[in-house]
Amino acid sequence: MKINIWYLFLLALLSCNKNSFDSNTSKFFPYNSSESFLFSTDKDLFISWTEQEEDSNYLYMSKLNGSSWSDKRIIAKGTDWFVNWADFPSISVNETSQSIFTYHLPKSSEETFSYDVNYHFNKNGRWYDMDKIHDDNTLSEHGFVSSVPYKDGFIVSWLDGRNTYGKGDHGHAKGAMTLRSAVIGSDGNIEKRLLVDDMVCDCCQTSMTVSEGIPVVVYRDRTKGEIRDISFSRYIDQKWTEPQPLHEDGWQINGCPVNGPNIDSFGDNVVVSWFSASKGRPKVNIKFSSDNGRTYGDKILLDDIKNSPIGRVDVEFISEDEVLVSWLSSVDGKGQLLLRKIKSNGDIGPIKVIDQISTERSTGFPQIEEFNDNIYISWTDNSESNKRIKMTKIPLSGI
Repeated sequence: MKINIWYLFLLALLSCNKNSFDSNTSKFFPYNSSESFLFSTDKDLFISWTEQEEDSNYLYMSKLNGSSWSDKRIIAKGTDWFVNWADFPSISVNETSQSIFTYHLPKSSEETFSYDVNYHFNKNGRWYDMDKIHDDNTLSEHGFVSSVPYKDGFIVSWLDGRNTYGKGDHGHAKGAMTLRSAVIGSDGNIEKRLLVDDMVCDCCQTSMTVSEGIPVVVYRDRTKGEIRDISFSRYIDQKWTEPQPLHEDGWQINGCPVNGPNIDSFGDNVVVSWFSASKGRPKVNIKFSSDNGRTYGDKILLDDIKNSPIGRVDVEFISEDEVLVSWLSSVDGKGQLLLRKIKSNGDIGPIKVIDQISTERSTGFPQIEEFNDNIYISWTDNSESNKRIKMTKIPLSGI
Protein backbone atom coordinates (compact mmCIF):
# COMPACT_ATOMS: atom_id res chain seq x y z
CA MET A 1 0.00 0.00 0.00
CA LYS A 2 1.31 3.46 -0.92
CA ILE A 3 1.44 5.85 2.06
CA ASN A 4 -0.11 9.28 1.53
CA ILE A 5 2.54 11.80 2.61
CA TRP A 6 -0.04 14.56 3.09
CA TYR A 7 -2.07 12.27 5.34
CA LEU A 8 1.01 11.61 7.50
CA PHE A 9 1.64 15.35 7.69
CA LEU A 10 -1.89 16.07 8.82
CA LEU A 11 -1.63 13.29 11.35
CA ALA A 12 1.51 14.87 12.77
CA LEU A 13 0.03 18.35 12.57
CA LEU A 14 -3.22 17.53 14.29
CA SER A 15 -2.64 14.49 16.50
CA CYS A 16 -0.35 15.94 19.15
CA ASN A 17 -1.82 15.78 22.65
CA LYS A 18 -5.20 14.19 22.09
CA ASN A 19 -8.18 15.58 23.96
CA SER A 20 -10.95 13.42 25.35
CA PHE A 21 -14.16 13.27 23.34
CA ASP A 22 -17.40 12.80 25.26
CA SER A 23 -20.17 11.09 23.27
CA ASN A 24 -22.69 13.67 24.45
CA THR A 25 -20.68 16.87 24.47
CA SER A 26 -17.02 17.55 23.83
CA LYS A 27 -15.36 19.52 26.61
CA PHE A 28 -12.59 20.12 24.10
CA PHE A 29 -14.49 23.14 22.77
CA PRO A 30 -14.11 26.13 25.13
CA TYR A 31 -16.63 28.74 26.08
CA ASN A 32 -17.14 31.40 23.41
CA SER A 33 -16.71 28.77 20.68
CA SER A 34 -19.40 28.69 18.01
CA GLU A 35 -20.23 28.30 14.29
CA SER A 36 -18.91 24.77 13.86
CA PHE A 37 -18.66 23.06 10.48
CA LEU A 38 -18.08 19.33 9.87
CA PHE A 39 -16.37 17.86 6.81
CA SER A 40 -15.42 14.24 6.18
CA THR A 41 -13.26 12.47 3.62
CA ASP A 42 -12.96 8.73 3.14
CA LYS A 43 -10.27 8.66 5.83
CA ASP A 44 -10.85 11.58 8.17
CA LEU A 45 -13.39 13.80 9.92
CA PHE A 46 -12.53 17.49 10.32
CA ILE A 47 -14.19 20.31 12.17
CA SER A 48 -13.71 24.07 11.89
CA TRP A 49 -15.10 26.66 14.27
CA THR A 50 -14.65 30.22 15.52
CA GLU A 51 -13.81 31.59 18.95
CA GLN A 52 -14.20 35.09 20.30
CA GLU A 53 -11.99 36.69 22.93
CA GLU A 54 -12.61 40.36 23.72
CA ASP A 55 -12.28 42.15 20.36
CA SER A 56 -10.47 39.31 18.56
CA ASN A 57 -11.81 36.44 16.47
CA TYR A 58 -10.09 33.14 15.71
CA LEU A 59 -10.68 30.41 13.14
CA TYR A 60 -9.58 26.91 14.17
CA MET A 61 -9.63 23.38 12.82
CA SER A 62 -9.14 19.93 14.29
CA LYS A 63 -9.25 16.30 13.18
CA LEU A 64 -10.87 13.33 14.87
CA ASN A 65 -8.34 10.73 15.98
CA GLY A 66 -10.23 7.65 17.14
CA SER A 67 -12.51 8.92 19.89
CA SER A 68 -10.74 12.23 20.56
CA TRP A 69 -10.06 15.50 18.80
CA SER A 70 -6.53 16.57 18.04
CA ASP A 71 -5.17 19.80 19.43
CA LYS A 72 -6.80 22.72 17.68
CA ARG A 73 -4.73 24.49 15.03
CA ILE A 74 -5.27 28.13 14.19
CA ILE A 75 -5.97 29.12 10.59
CA ALA A 76 -6.57 32.86 10.93
CA LYS A 77 -7.26 35.56 13.49
CA GLY A 78 -8.31 39.19 13.37
CA THR A 79 -10.22 42.05 14.94
CA ASP A 80 -12.20 43.21 11.90
CA TRP A 81 -14.32 40.12 11.22
CA PHE A 82 -18.01 39.93 10.50
CA VAL A 83 -19.16 37.17 12.87
CA ASN A 84 -22.68 35.94 12.39
CA TRP A 85 -24.84 32.99 13.49
CA ALA A 86 -25.85 32.21 9.89
CA ASP A 87 -22.87 33.36 7.78
CA PHE A 88 -19.75 31.67 9.09
CA PRO A 89 -16.55 29.95 7.87
CA SER A 90 -16.54 26.37 6.60
CA ILE A 91 -13.77 24.00 5.54
CA SER A 92 -13.23 21.71 2.56
CA VAL A 93 -10.49 19.10 2.01
CA ASN A 94 -9.31 17.75 -1.35
CA GLU A 95 -7.51 14.42 -0.93
CA THR A 96 -6.40 14.34 -4.56
CA SER A 97 -4.24 17.48 -4.32
CA GLN A 98 -3.70 17.26 -0.56
CA SER A 99 -5.10 20.75 -0.06
CA ILE A 100 -7.58 22.55 2.21
CA PHE A 101 -9.85 25.53 1.51
CA THR A 102 -11.43 27.83 4.07
CA TYR A 103 -12.14 31.55 4.53
CA HIS A 104 -13.16 34.32 6.89
CA LEU A 105 -15.28 37.46 6.46
CA PRO A 106 -13.41 40.74 7.11
CA LYS A 107 -15.37 43.95 7.39
CA SER A 108 -14.89 46.35 4.47
CA SER A 109 -16.50 49.39 6.10
CA GLU A 110 -18.34 50.41 9.25
CA GLU A 111 -21.69 49.49 7.70
CA THR A 112 -23.15 46.33 9.27
CA PHE A 113 -23.48 44.29 6.09
CA SER A 114 -20.30 45.44 4.38
CA TYR A 115 -17.78 42.61 4.32
CA ASP A 116 -15.66 40.50 1.98
CA VAL A 117 -14.73 36.83 1.60
CA ASN A 118 -10.99 36.33 2.15
CA TYR A 119 -9.94 32.76 1.55
CA HIS A 120 -7.09 30.64 2.90
CA PHE A 121 -5.43 27.72 1.16
CA ASN A 122 -3.37 24.94 2.71
CA LYS A 123 -0.83 23.27 0.42
CA ASN A 124 1.91 20.91 1.60
CA GLY A 125 1.01 21.64 5.18
CA ARG A 126 1.33 25.41 4.95
CA TRP A 127 -1.46 27.98 5.09
CA TYR A 128 -1.51 30.78 2.53
CA ASP A 129 -3.69 33.89 2.77
CA MET A 130 -5.14 34.33 -0.71
CA ASP A 131 -6.97 37.69 -0.53
CA LYS A 132 -10.58 38.06 -1.75
CA ILE A 133 -12.39 35.37 -3.68
CA HIS A 134 -14.49 37.99 -5.51
CA ASP A 135 -13.10 40.52 -7.98
CA ASP A 136 -15.03 43.66 -6.99
CA ASN A 137 -14.18 46.32 -4.42
CA THR A 138 -17.68 47.45 -3.51
CA LEU A 139 -18.41 48.03 0.17
CA SER A 140 -21.24 45.51 0.07
CA GLU A 141 -22.16 42.11 1.43
CA HIS A 142 -20.24 39.02 0.30
CA GLY A 143 -20.78 35.76 2.12
CA PHE A 144 -22.81 32.59 2.61
CA VAL A 145 -20.04 30.58 0.99
CA SER A 146 -20.15 26.93 -0.05
CA SER A 147 -17.09 24.98 -1.18
CA VAL A 148 -16.51 21.39 -2.29
CA PRO A 149 -13.53 19.51 -3.73
CA TYR A 150 -13.58 19.59 -7.53
CA LYS A 151 -10.99 17.79 -9.63
CA ASP A 152 -7.67 18.65 -7.94
CA GLY A 153 -8.96 21.93 -6.48
CA PHE A 154 -12.29 23.35 -5.35
CA ILE A 155 -15.43 24.96 -6.67
CA VAL A 156 -16.92 27.70 -4.52
CA SER A 157 -20.19 29.66 -4.51
CA TRP A 158 -21.17 32.77 -2.58
CA LEU A 159 -23.74 35.55 -2.37
CA ASP A 160 -22.32 38.72 -3.90
CA GLY A 161 -23.82 42.15 -3.23
CA ARG A 162 -21.81 44.23 -5.69
CA ASN A 163 -24.99 45.22 -7.53
CA THR A 164 -26.65 46.36 -4.31
CA TYR A 165 -23.95 48.94 -3.60
CA GLY A 166 -25.21 52.51 -3.69
CA LYS A 167 -28.74 53.84 -3.72
CA GLY A 168 -31.33 53.76 -6.44
CA ASP A 169 -34.78 55.31 -6.60
CA HIS A 170 -36.56 56.25 -3.34
CA GLY A 171 -33.49 55.38 -1.26
CA HIS A 172 -33.67 51.65 -1.92
CA ALA A 173 -30.68 49.52 -2.84
CA LYS A 174 -29.65 49.92 -6.46
CA GLY A 175 -29.71 46.27 -7.54
CA ALA A 176 -30.22 42.67 -6.48
CA MET A 177 -28.04 40.19 -4.65
CA THR A 178 -26.29 37.80 -7.06
CA LEU A 179 -24.95 34.26 -6.80
CA ARG A 180 -21.42 33.83 -8.13
CA SER A 181 -18.81 31.09 -8.25
CA ALA A 182 -15.10 30.45 -8.62
CA VAL A 183 -13.05 27.45 -9.68
CA ILE A 184 -9.82 27.16 -7.69
CA GLY A 185 -6.87 25.11 -8.92
CA SER A 186 -4.56 22.82 -6.98
CA ASP A 187 -2.19 25.76 -6.39
CA GLY A 188 -4.90 27.80 -4.67
CA ASN A 189 -5.27 30.32 -7.48
CA ILE A 190 -8.62 31.21 -9.02
CA GLU A 191 -8.94 29.86 -12.55
CA LYS A 192 -12.43 31.07 -13.42
CA ARG A 193 -15.17 33.27 -11.94
CA LEU A 194 -18.75 33.03 -13.18
CA LEU A 195 -22.17 34.48 -12.50
CA VAL A 196 -24.72 31.81 -11.58
CA ASP A 197 -27.87 33.88 -10.97
CA ASP A 198 -28.35 37.67 -11.17
CA MET A 199 -31.18 37.92 -8.61
CA VAL A 200 -31.30 35.76 -5.48
CA CYS A 201 -32.45 35.95 -1.87
CA ASP A 202 -30.21 38.23 0.15
CA CYS A 203 -28.94 36.13 3.05
CA CYS A 204 -29.85 32.45 2.75
CA GLN A 205 -27.12 29.82 2.67
CA THR A 206 -25.95 28.29 -0.57
CA SER A 207 -25.04 24.60 -0.70
CA MET A 208 -22.98 22.55 -3.16
CA THR A 209 -22.12 18.97 -4.01
CA VAL A 210 -20.30 17.17 -6.82
CA SER A 211 -22.16 14.18 -8.29
CA GLU A 212 -19.92 12.01 -10.47
CA GLY A 213 -17.84 15.02 -11.48
CA ILE A 214 -20.79 17.41 -11.95
CA PRO A 215 -21.05 20.30 -9.44
CA VAL A 216 -24.60 21.19 -8.37
CA VAL A 217 -25.48 24.31 -6.38
CA VAL A 218 -28.78 24.98 -4.59
CA TYR A 219 -29.91 28.29 -3.12
CA ARG A 220 -32.96 30.40 -2.32
CA ASP A 221 -33.91 32.33 -5.42
CA ARG A 222 -35.94 35.54 -5.67
CA THR A 223 -38.39 36.92 -8.22
CA LYS A 224 -39.56 40.50 -8.72
CA GLY A 225 -42.81 39.42 -7.07
CA GLU A 226 -40.85 38.35 -3.96
CA ILE A 227 -41.33 34.61 -4.44
CA ARG A 228 -38.37 33.03 -2.67
CA ASP A 229 -38.26 29.34 -3.54
CA ILE A 230 -35.28 27.01 -3.99
CA SER A 231 -33.45 26.85 -7.33
CA PHE A 232 -30.53 24.79 -8.62
CA SER A 233 -27.90 24.97 -11.33
CA ARG A 234 -25.30 22.48 -12.62
CA TYR A 235 -21.77 23.19 -13.83
CA ILE A 236 -21.55 21.60 -17.29
CA ASP A 237 -18.83 22.26 -19.91
CA GLN A 238 -17.29 24.98 -17.77
CA LYS A 239 -20.49 27.00 -17.44
CA TRP A 240 -23.55 27.01 -15.21
CA THR A 241 -26.86 25.81 -16.62
CA GLU A 242 -29.88 28.10 -16.59
CA PRO A 243 -31.23 28.09 -12.99
CA GLN A 244 -34.29 25.90 -12.49
CA PRO A 245 -36.79 25.78 -9.62
CA LEU A 246 -36.39 22.73 -7.41
CA HIS A 247 -40.06 22.98 -6.42
CA GLU A 248 -42.59 25.76 -6.85
CA ASP A 249 -43.62 26.30 -3.23
CA GLY A 250 -44.76 29.81 -4.03
CA TRP A 251 -43.39 31.25 -0.77
CA GLN A 252 -43.94 35.00 -1.04
CA ILE A 253 -42.02 36.87 1.62
CA ASN A 254 -40.80 40.46 1.59
CA GLY A 255 -37.61 39.78 3.53
CA CYS A 256 -34.95 37.11 3.57
CA PRO A 257 -35.86 34.20 5.92
CA VAL A 258 -32.16 33.34 6.49
CA ASN A 259 -32.94 29.66 5.93
CA GLY A 260 -31.09 28.12 3.01
CA PRO A 261 -31.28 24.61 1.48
CA ASN A 262 -28.78 21.78 1.83
CA ILE A 263 -27.57 19.26 -0.76
CA ASP A 264 -25.60 16.00 -0.75
CA SER A 265 -24.73 13.27 -3.26
CA PHE A 266 -23.79 9.59 -3.44
CA GLY A 267 -22.65 8.56 -6.89
CA ASP A 268 -25.39 9.51 -9.36
CA ASN A 269 -27.88 10.15 -6.56
CA VAL A 270 -28.50 13.66 -5.21
CA VAL A 271 -30.75 14.85 -2.40
CA VAL A 272 -31.86 18.37 -1.43
CA SER A 273 -33.55 19.36 1.84
CA TRP A 274 -35.16 22.74 2.43
CA PHE A 275 -37.55 24.77 4.56
CA SER A 276 -40.56 26.71 3.32
CA ALA A 277 -43.43 28.56 4.96
CA SER A 278 -45.56 29.02 1.86
CA LYS A 279 -49.23 29.71 2.53
CA GLY A 280 -48.32 30.32 6.18
CA ARG A 281 -47.49 26.66 6.82
CA PRO A 282 -43.90 25.96 7.93
CA LYS A 283 -42.56 22.68 6.61
CA VAL A 284 -39.36 20.74 5.92
CA ASN A 285 -39.11 18.86 2.62
CA ILE A 286 -36.68 16.83 0.52
CA LYS A 287 -36.37 15.73 -3.08
CA PHE A 288 -34.22 12.99 -4.64
CA SER A 289 -32.49 12.88 -8.02
CA SER A 290 -31.00 9.79 -9.68
CA ASP A 291 -29.36 11.59 -12.62
CA ASN A 292 -26.71 13.83 -11.01
CA GLY A 293 -29.18 16.53 -10.04
CA ARG A 294 -30.58 17.10 -13.53
CA THR A 295 -34.18 16.15 -12.60
CA TYR A 296 -35.87 15.51 -9.28
CA GLY A 297 -38.69 13.30 -8.05
CA ASP A 298 -41.70 14.14 -5.94
CA LYS A 299 -41.45 16.34 -2.88
CA ILE A 300 -41.40 14.38 0.39
CA LEU A 301 -42.74 16.14 3.48
CA LEU A 302 -40.63 15.48 6.60
CA ASP A 303 -42.18 17.80 9.15
CA ASP A 304 -45.07 20.23 9.04
CA ILE A 305 -47.00 22.76 11.05
CA LYS A 306 -47.89 20.38 13.89
CA ASN A 307 -44.27 20.47 15.10
CA SER A 308 -43.75 24.13 14.18
CA PRO A 309 -40.56 23.46 12.20
CA ILE A 310 -38.08 26.32 12.11
CA GLY A 311 -35.77 24.87 9.46
CA ARG A 312 -31.96 25.25 9.49
CA VAL A 313 -31.71 21.93 7.67
CA ASP A 314 -28.81 19.64 6.91
CA VAL A 315 -28.85 16.40 4.88
CA GLU A 316 -26.39 13.52 4.60
CA PHE A 317 -26.32 10.32 2.58
CA ILE A 318 -25.62 7.29 4.79
CA SER A 319 -25.94 4.74 1.96
CA GLU A 320 -26.70 4.78 -1.73
CA ASP A 321 -30.45 5.11 -1.14
CA GLU A 322 -30.76 6.41 2.44
CA VAL A 323 -30.28 9.87 3.89
CA LEU A 324 -30.56 11.58 7.25
CA VAL A 325 -32.06 15.05 7.58
CA SER A 326 -31.70 17.27 10.64
CA TRP A 327 -33.67 20.41 11.44
CA LEU A 328 -35.00 22.55 14.30
CA SER A 329 -38.59 22.55 15.45
CA SER A 330 -40.54 24.07 18.30
CA VAL A 331 -42.45 21.09 19.71
CA ASP A 332 -45.02 21.99 22.38
CA GLY A 333 -43.28 25.32 22.76
CA LYS A 334 -39.82 23.80 23.34
CA GLY A 335 -36.97 23.86 20.87
CA GLN A 336 -35.75 20.48 19.63
CA LEU A 337 -33.07 19.29 17.26
CA LEU A 338 -34.68 16.55 15.18
CA LEU A 339 -33.38 13.81 12.90
CA ARG A 340 -35.15 11.54 10.42
CA LYS A 341 -34.07 8.79 8.03
CA ILE A 342 -35.59 8.65 4.54
CA LYS A 343 -35.10 6.26 1.64
CA SER A 344 -35.12 7.39 -1.96
CA ASN A 345 -38.22 5.22 -2.57
CA GLY A 346 -40.16 7.42 -0.14
CA ASP A 347 -40.01 5.24 2.98
CA ILE A 348 -39.74 7.51 6.02
CA GLY A 349 -38.51 6.55 9.47
CA PRO A 350 -39.72 8.03 12.76
CA ILE A 351 -38.65 11.49 13.90
CA LYS A 352 -35.92 11.23 16.54
CA VAL A 353 -35.14 13.92 19.09
CA ILE A 354 -31.41 14.55 19.33
CA ASP A 355 -31.56 17.14 22.10
CA GLN A 356 -33.53 19.99 23.58
CA ILE A 357 -32.10 23.08 21.96
CA SER A 358 -32.74 26.79 21.94
CA THR A 359 -34.41 28.17 18.85
CA GLU A 360 -32.59 31.50 19.22
CA ARG A 361 -30.30 32.64 16.44
CA SER A 362 -27.20 32.05 18.56
CA THR A 363 -27.79 28.29 18.24
CA GLY A 364 -26.73 28.65 14.63
CA PHE A 365 -27.10 25.93 12.01
CA PRO A 366 -26.54 22.41 13.38
CA GLN A 367 -24.21 20.23 11.31
CA ILE A 368 -24.45 16.50 10.60
CA GLU A 369 -21.76 14.33 9.03
CA GLU A 370 -21.49 10.58 8.55
CA PHE A 371 -18.13 9.01 9.36
CA ASN A 372 -17.12 5.42 10.14
CA ASP A 373 -20.70 4.18 10.59
CA ASN A 374 -21.55 7.00 13.01
CA ILE A 375 -23.37 10.25 12.56
CA TYR A 376 -21.72 13.26 14.20
CA ILE A 377 -23.87 16.27 15.07
CA SER A 378 -22.56 19.65 16.24
CA TRP A 379 -24.26 22.93 17.13
CA THR A 380 -23.82 25.97 19.36
CA ASP A 381 -25.21 25.53 22.87
CA ASN A 382 -26.34 28.76 24.54
CA SER A 383 -27.91 27.27 27.66
CA GLU A 384 -25.18 28.75 29.88
CA SER A 385 -23.91 32.31 30.22
CA ASN A 386 -21.40 31.76 27.40
CA LYS A 387 -22.07 29.91 24.17
CA ARG A 388 -20.14 26.74 23.43
CA ILE A 389 -19.98 24.09 20.71
CA LYS A 390 -21.80 20.92 21.65
CA MET A 391 -21.43 17.61 19.85
CA THR A 392 -23.01 14.19 19.93
CA LYS A 393 -22.22 10.92 18.15
CA ILE A 394 -24.87 8.34 17.23
CA PRO A 395 -24.17 4.91 15.71
CA LEU A 396 -25.99 4.50 12.42
CA SER A 397 -27.22 1.13 13.68
CA GLY A 398 -29.22 2.97 16.34
CA ILE A 399 -31.08 5.30 13.98
